[in-house]
Amino acid sequence: MKIIFGGAFNPIHNQHVNMIKHLLTVDGVDGVVVLPSANPPHKRCDTSFAQRVDMIKLALDGIDRIEICDLESKDDGKHYTCEVLPKLKNIYKDIAFVIGGDSLEDFSKWKNPRDIIKICRLYVFTRGQSDKFDKALEYWRGQGADIAVCDYHPENVSSTLIRYNAILGEYDDLCPQVADYIKRNGLYIKYQDMISKLKDNIPQNTFEHCSRTAKYALWLNYTLALGLDYDKVLLAGLFHDCAKALCHNPHSTVGVPSDSVGTPVEHQFLGAVVAKELYGIDDLDVLEAIKYHTTGKKTMNCLQKLIFCADMLELGRQYPEVDYLRSCISKSLDYGYKECALAQYEFLKQKGGDIYPLTIEAIEEFKC
Repeated sequence: MKIIFGGAFNPIHNQHVNMIKHLLTVDGVDGVVVLPSANPPHKRCDTSFAQRVDMIKLALDGIDRIEICDLESKDDGKHYTCEVLPKLKNIYKDIAFVIGGDSLEDFSKWKNPRDIIKICRLYVFTRGQSDKFDKALEYWRGQGADIAVCDYHPENVSSTLIRYNAILGEYDDLCPQVADYIKRNGLYIKYQDMISKLKDNIPQNTFEHCSRTAKYALWLNYTLALGLDYDKVLLAGLFHDCAKALCHNPHSTVGVPSDSVGTPVEHQFLGAVVAKELYGIDDLDVLEAIKYHTTGKKTMNCLQKLIFCADMLELGRQYPEVDYLRSCISKSLDYGYKECALAQYEFLKQKGGDIYPLTIEAIEEFKC
């Protein structure tokens, strides 16, 4: 039996490799057929089919009983599983197909799922226990599906996160050969001109903090399933301190409240100005998240809360309450934001001096 392991592989990461290695240990398996999608129906790939195949070869180098199938590269059409599997069955005869636990939960939304379960067995990888998965498993087995649940549980890794981390020069969860390929071929380099300019205009330690803030915000967006636009999260996190310790003066200070000038919160207002005038960021959601990332304000939206919290909780931060606050935000963004805002307010009270009015207004929301 050949197990078909499909996906965009944009890029292939370590958990993909670990899952493939696990499949090769399953009784009766002759090999794994890696099926990169050329034109997936529900996502857009910013790398070519050939580049993704190159990365697959690098990641799987030295592993026996692997075949890379280029079936989906033969035309420019959309390729649905229910249409591809019969072709693969004609080629390999005895096949099985791999899906993720979250995919089984949403299997009813796939095109012609009942046709799929008639073609072959499904091997499912889950990341742990889930009532929704258990219900989906029971339902589809009741519909006649032959489903085997793998006893290897991959870590919660996202190719989307990997691509956005690569923009920041971070290559977590990739084998060294794939990371090197990405760097050599200039893949995932969105916003590089803006990032280079930011590096030139602010001190190195400030840039490193901004990069960690963006990375943590991207991770929270994924793990908390916030559904925010990743570009907005990246830009707001990366440029939130673009006016802090500026090496070059901004073009203007229009939009900076007079009562903030000379205070520790001035840079947030100035940051929105600089992000627009110096870096060409004109997305209002991004600018507003930058504008209130230090003080907060009454009625913060999701992106604003996220950047406020990521700024406080990025992994370079070290203060007594930080582990507690990170545990809070792991439960929900709203809970994490509330605890972060309250902790900041208590710190400012103990420090003494004036507290900016927007911070006081933000805290009033939590007083019952």
